[in-house]
Amino acid sequence: MKKHTVDQNCGEIESSYFYRERLAHIFRDSFQFIFSPFFLADRGWVFVADRHGYVVACEKAGQPEFDVKPFYPLHPEKMYIQNNVEEDSRTVCVPVLQDVWFPGYIGVVLPACIEERCAFSFLQGMTAVFRLIQEQYISKTISSCIKAVSQNMGLNSAMQTIVRRFAESLYQVECIAVVFDEEQDGMVPHWSSSEQNWLCRETMKMRNLRKIYEQIVSQFSVERNVLRREDIDIQGLLELEELSEADWLISPFDYNDKIIGFLVVLRDKNFPFTDEEQKFIFRFTKALGPSVHNSALYMRVQRDEQKRSMMFEITKKLHSSINVNDVLHAVIENTKKLYPEMQVDLWLSHDSFSTKLPVKPFSFSTGESKSNVSARAFMEARTIIVKSWGKRSVTLAAPLRGKQGVYGVLELYSDKPISLPAREIEYITMLADTAGNAFENAQLYQQSCHLIKELLLIDEMTRQLNKNIKLNDLLTFITRKLTETFRTEHCCIFSWSEEEKAYVACASTGQENVPLVLRIPEAGKLHDLFVKKESILIADTKEIDSLLPSFSYRSLMAVPLMGKGQVEGAIFLIDSQPNRYTFDDFKRLEMLARHVKVAVTNASLHAEVERMVITDNLTGLYNRKYLYDCIRHSQQRDICGSLILIDVDYFKNINDTYGHQIGDEILIQVAEVLVASIRTSDVAARWGGEEMAVYLPAVQEDIAHQVAERLRMNTMSSTRPAVTISCGVATWLKENGIPSVERLFQQADEALYRAKHSGRNQVCLAGKV
Repeated sequence: MKKHTVDQNCGEIESSYFYRERLAHIFRDSFQFIFSPFFLADRGWVFVADRHGYVVACEKAGQPEFDVKPFYPLHPEKMYIQNNVEEDSRTVCVPVLQDVWFPGYIGVVLPACIEERCAFSFLQGMTAVFRLIQEQYISKTISSCIKAVSQNMGLNSAMQTIVRRFAESLYQVECIAVVFDEEQDGMVPHWSSSEQNWLCRETMKMRNLRKIYEQIVSQFSVERNVLRREDIDIQGLLELEELSEADWLISPFDYNDKIIGFLVVLRDKNFPFTDEEQKFIFRFTKALGPSVHNSALYMRVQRDEQKRSMMFEITKKLHSSINVNDVLHAVIENTKKLYPEMQVDLWLSHDSFSTKLPVKPFSFSTGESKSNVSARAFMEARTIIVKSWGKRSVTLAAPLRGKQGVYGVLELYSDKPISLPAREIEYITMLADTAGNAFENAQLYQQSCHLIKELLLIDEMTRQLNKNIKLNDLLTFITRKLTETFRTEHCCIFSWSEEEKAYVACASTGQENVPLVLRIPEAGKLHDLFVKKESILIADTKEIDSLLPSFSYRSLMAVPLMGKGQVEGAIFLIDSQPNRYTFDDFKRLEMLARHVKVAVTNASLHAEVERMVITDNLTGLYNRKYLYDCIRHSQQRDICGSLILIDVDYFKNINDTYGHQIGDEILIQVAEVLVASIRTSDVAARWGGEEMAVYLPAVQEDIAHQVAERLRMNTMSSTRPAVTISCGVATWLKENGIPSVERLFQQADEALYRAKHSGRNQVCLAGKV
């Protein structure tokens, strides 16, 4: 098959000629897959035409007696068929690539004997090959650009490669690439395919670049992925008159559904962009989005690596000395190295350091502290940056924060316009925090001589704590003493509750009537305290969630109370003033907590032994002696009271039938019913064997009868195997004289006897004693 190319100059505009060359290139690459053995006839032509119908290139098979015309009146959506009787030939042409970069038509000229449907089928197959080669051509154009970018990850080199290669892919366009850098809070230097680079120089002078970026981003949507002249007033937004003489498109570079930059494509308005060009532009920028992101990330990594190296050296110097003056000198000198274009001052709340260093004391008068940037940073314990303050163009104040509070402020300022993006502010804040920690360590070393006095105070408190054996009295003493020692507003002690599956406040100097329950979260400060066993020191809680919602506070210390390797409770100290506690307070509370835990454990063991003495081992109810004591106490305090004596019906038969083990379980079940059916102020006790008793202080006969009936009904419905009880009720009234406890029990026993001999499972009253 011989190749032949038709070069027709029919007045086409230059842009059409630009794409006709590419159409001819794709045609030649496609035709290599269709050679003579597979052609429809032994002679004929295959040709490709542009969107206007002008033949761009053709190939022939055999020796056809007919020729290809330079132009065909083609329809963009219909198959073209023309029969030439004189030449005994038939021309068939179909549209191809309507929705891609440069559309055209593929056609054949065959002998008239070849049927139209055969020609159409052949062209359909040819169209598929043509589209495949077209896709390969576009993919190769984009992939070669991605490969070139990946060979040099520098942002400047990558973006210059992108604009240059893209400009080569479209007809007479100028490309401007813009990348938005969030760290610098603006658009980084712009890249253009034009040597004049006029747009770059102008946009570099613009202010409020973030606002411009956000306005452009807001114009994109799912339906509108490329911006055109009619979509946005880019000329007014950028204030550039030159844009009025150009047609332009804006296509985004995006990464993870976030626009990270734009490609602005400009061309003379006499050659407006076609829909196919618009689709190609969007496809190009979409494919290059990850590469742009990687290059920008690489730039940030390089910038961060340089800062990290300097920060590492500074940190080593700061922590290599325990002398306060050495630490302060290292802070100032290394800050000047990091930011040589700025002046550096160091403000401290202490006045006992070397005057040779540029250290300034704070003045906290009301008027000055509000206007002084460093005073505000110190009091608020946060980094503050102010632009155009007095004669200064920018002033940044970063507090020297330690674990227990703020020691001073590192102040940087300049009278020249300097941009301090978020990342630079973060670095300065990290430097100040590092200096604060180093300063804190040095100060702790100087204060070590005071530790003996503090240990003596702890020893004195420990001796006082161990004198108390009642748990409630002990906890009250602890909270009061801790409040006095640390000069704080509130102290709370929490202990683990198996019932609540949480830590419950067992003592508190404030909000005593409000239940305080702390459940273990999955993360956060409380998780670190109760799970990781880490103490908490918060200088200012203003910007974090409250750990104790029932209190209003700004400063907080909390230490765990350890037992058997587990956190069994915690001590919380809180105050409404920020920066209330020092590092010394923090360490002192940690040491004191160990002694508090020992004292609390001793008191708890004593309380447990006392409980075992006054309770029944099997049922857990109080024993007879404790019940007697409660009744005597009630007779001294109340005007009346009622005693319910209870006996389990046919208990001997239960033991004989089910065994003594089941009998014991029945007694336990009945005891649980009694406790669940009475008030917390009532007393349930085991009288002996299967007999139990319930004393109701300040309750008269009618209410006592109702309670006894409730006990009877609940026992019958709740026990397994079901049992019944008989009850005898006796009531005393102060106005009738206070009987002895023995007399009261005798009356209740007589009433119980009548209930058992009247059929059991009932309640009988003894009358008022």
